[in-house]
Amino acid sequence: MGLAAERPVTGVVLDAELVPEDVGLKAAVEEFTVRFPSLWLVLVARSGTDPWGLFRLGRAGLGNLVLTHLDELHAGVARAIRTGFGLSTEALVTRAVSAHLPASETLAVRLALRGAQLGWRTDELAARAGVTRAHLSVRLKASGLPSAGHLLVWAKLLHAGRWLGDAGRTGESVSRQLEYSSGAGFRRALRNYTGATPMEIREAGGLEPVLDAFLATCGLGRHQPRGLFVV
Repeated sequence: MGLAAERPVTGVVLDAELVPEDVGLKAAVEEFTVRFPSLWLVLVARSGTDPWGLFRLGRAGLGNLVLTHLDELHAGVARAIRTGFGLSTEALVTRAVSAHLPASETLAVRLALRGAQLGWRTDELAARAGVTRAHLSVRLKASGLPSAGHLLVWAKLLHAGRWLGDAGRTGESVSRQLEYSSGAGFRRALRNYTGATPMEIREAGGLEPVLDAFLATCGLGRHQPRGLFVV
């Protein structure tokens, strides 16, 4: 679980055979899904895996859990990726802005969310969008969106908001995941863009207050987050 807390992962594959007996399958899976609800988990069962334990997990209704057998690993992972992407930060934010923006600007937001995890700069964002940096800036401004550089910062903070909603992460671990030079730099960016601290974002729901702040800044029709001041 330490890797999940420190890396910008979106999902994990867990071999049931490797779960320590003194921990127990159900306890291990439930701890993971409670600590990291933003991640999907593929649990790979083997012929010797306790069937009653698998039944109890299936009855638990854990939304981010996909059960599969070793013989069906490829299909299980593919199914989990499809399910997980539909609930990813990229997908959730894209759906939120798509009702207010033209398709090309919606694509720019989606690419920024992807690029924020890959270390893209504004030139690469523009290239991925198929335009020059200057043309991208004009298009973003015309739609009420921030400049390309600020859009990439917002994209980082949207990911941060989602991760801060995980009990297994801290502000410091999230800052490292997003490659901020220091925890102070991350907190400063979050404060400057949303008016909130990591703890306030966590207590307000994680992604939702950051998304509300982003949409309010862009004038896209959402209300200012309750209890947060948007600068």
